[in-house]
Amino acid sequence: MIQTTFVPEFMQTTKISHIAHLVEICVQHGITQVVVSPGSRNAPLIIAFDAHPSIEIILIHDERSAAFFALGLAEASGKTVALTCTSGSAPLNYAPGIVEAYYRNIPLLILTADRPAELVDQGDGQTIRQKNLYANYIKAQYELPNQPKKEDVSSADNIVNKAILEASNFPKGPVHINIPLAEPLYETTTLETLPVFTSNENDNAIGLTDEEKLLIESGWLKSERKLILIGQLTSGSDLKDLLIATANDPSVAILVENTSNIQNFQKFCHSIDRALAIISPEDIPAFAPDLLISMGGAIVSKRIKAFFRMHKPKINWRVGIFNFEEDTYQSLKHSFKCSPNKFLRFVNGLETVPMSNFGNKWKQADLLSNEKHDDFISTAPFSDLTAIADVLETLPVNVNLHMSNSSVVRYCQLFNPLLGVNYYCNRGVSGIDGSTSTAVGFAHADKERLNVIISGDLSFMYDSNALWNNYLDKNIKIVVINNNGGGIFKIIDGPSKSDQRELFVAPIETNIQGICNTFNINYFKADSKEVLLDVIDSFYIEKNNRPSVLEIKTAEIPSDQILKQYFKGFS
Repeated sequence: MIQTTFVPEFMQTTKISHIAHLVEICVQHGITQVVVSPGSRNAPLIIAFDAHPSIEIILIHDERSAAFFALGLAEASGKTVALTCTSGSAPLNYAPGIVEAYYRNIPLLILTADRPAELVDQGDGQTIRQKNLYANYIKAQYELPNQPKKEDVSSADNIVNKAILEASNFPKGPVHINIPLAEPLYETTTLETLPVFTSNENDNAIGLTDEEKLLIESGWLKSERKLILIGQLTSGSDLKDLLIATANDPSVAILVENTSNIQNFQKFCHSIDRALAIISPEDIPAFAPDLLISMGGAIVSKRIKAFFRMHKPKINWRVGIFNFEEDTYQSLKHSFKCSPNKFLRFVNGLETVPMSNFGNKWKQADLLSNEKHDDFISTAPFSDLTAIADVLETLPVNVNLHMSNSSVVRYCQLFNPLLGVNYYCNRGVSGIDGSTSTAVGFAHADKERLNVIISGDLSFMYDSNALWNNYLDKNIKIVVINNNGGGIFKIIDGPSKSDQRELFVAPIETNIQGICNTFNINYFKADSKEVLLDVIDSFYIEKNNRPSVLEIKTAEIPSDQILKQYFKGFS
């Protein structure tokens, strides 16, 4: 541990010294944003964070929205974001955002205020069992001592320091500190010096062992058909150039989804579902790889998952640093716990001779499916599919595009990625519960770019409290595809054929304009292609420094049938 002394210019802060220390340790580790939900038990934390000149306080009333907002901030900045709430049911509302962060390797520092241990299960208000609250979905969890004596404050400092390092070390992720606090909670004091203990040890140099290099060389050189599948990645990845070099070998196919934020129309297959749809049943085995290498996070396409589970590769490798091991295609042979960049640099350095035309076969399928896609879209009736086509076609340049779950992100994968557009979606858990809050948090961190959100009506209404804060700006534009219910359940076979179909689709009349009026949001609507194209320019125009919502009404249109016709056109 390295002892430092901080002189905060006689800062007025909480009288609870280990909480004042906690805030200073956060700042020394580069945490500058904290999402606060109001409460009483977390008053010392609020006072200390607000007193520090290096901290931006972001006040979000709804804890569920707050956690997703913090996730969006952390995703945009790449830095750990802190969030704090009061005790009782409040920290339970953090859970959906924490789970998403865990499965996406996004660093959050969760600070939950709590009653002292002797008051738990004793009938005290807002008191539950908060220790180990997020046990299954957290990188690490700690509890600070209650009212530590002066000589014991350093032990609390050490816990905070360790927790922050755990959140930011690879694999990144959420870390929980539960903080019992006894009254009085609001007392302050003027500090002249604030001694703290910090350590910046952070060894992320994870590479390939000699044994792994031999394994890669052997598997790569003996595999005639190699396929690299790229899942969700953060925008700005420098992986693209390495993949292009790898794709120069015609025996290598590279499949990417829009959420990978990697684009090259000459080398990569960008729409997996389209390409699979155009391959005839008798030709399917010829498209199955001997060697499958997966990189990045979640894959949206259910079709490719089913394909690899049916046609298992001889060798299946996963590359990356993750919080847990997964075998998505039920054939995993080895996980290389290093960055994809390091892996590809080694592969690209191997002396190889092309062994097949496998990569070109996949690219030809991709190109042919793209032609059929364009033909269908140009003549298809107005529906969810064509409405999204029109929105994508009219997107301004340099946009962050946020896609909600479930049908919206799947529709968007049918279109080639747009140059200059960064694609984002909560695909860690793939829930609909925080899509807008995440995007709004992201937009707050990235004010230089326009942030466009495409959402379904249920997802938008479910997360309408994303608009209940003081951090909305003109750089947020929300498109709501209102098909009166869960459109995904009209598309997938099980619920669409069930006698209880209405219970899955769950149609409900929603007053989206009323929501906009409540939160002073600009509102536009369209119920046809002509009206959509007529209003969309106005929708993007900056107006009164407030966000805008465009509701596209498709409730009376059989969008599910049109999508099925779309896929029939590939056969």
